[in-house]
Amino acid sequence: MKLLLHICCAPCAVAIVEKLENDSDISFKGYFYNPNIHPVEEYEKRKLSVINMSNEYNFNVAYEDDNKLEYWKNSLENDKLLRCNTCYSLRLSAAAKFAKENQFDAFTTSLLISPYQDHDLIKNMGQNIAKKYGIAFYYQDFRELYRKGREISRGKHYFMQKYCGCFYSYSESDHPKKPIYTFE
Repeated sequence: MKLLLHICCAPCAVAIVEKLENDSDISFKGYFYNPNIHPVEEYEKRKLSVINMSNEYNFNVAYEDDNKLEYWKNSLENDKLLRCNTCYSLRLSAAAKFAKENQFDAFTTSLLISPYQDHDLIKNMGQNIAKKYGIAFYYQDFRELYRKGREISRGKHYFMQKYCGCFYSYSESDHPKKPIYTFE
């Protein structure tokens, strides 16, 4: 099977990459698409970490740079359910479209590794989006690999983010903040 792995970040992807490399029935490529990462410096750190990971593991990744801060600002406000649903939908739809256009058999996402994401929603949304684009969604519960991915990332000095990614999750996190874009 030719599989497209949507990658949100290196720490979430690296253990999945190792697992997929050991599956002789799967050939895969990565797809980095994260339109809500804020601020831009954070986005660049995450992207560079994925570039380093793909070079170390010798697999190709397509990078789609897109910043939808204005969309988040003007359309989602502080409704966590709405913004997470939107985030998943944007990422999975872009991955499915890319996979279909580039003759992949299926797509999946590194979001399925995180115990902090709504796993069932991602699974159901992935399956529905797959139907829309006429491509398979490869579902696997990767959460058992979460700690391993974090350990590998620490050892390889991949950037370890402290929040999910959007403006709101940045504001809700407990790490030191520098002045950033506000909505006022």
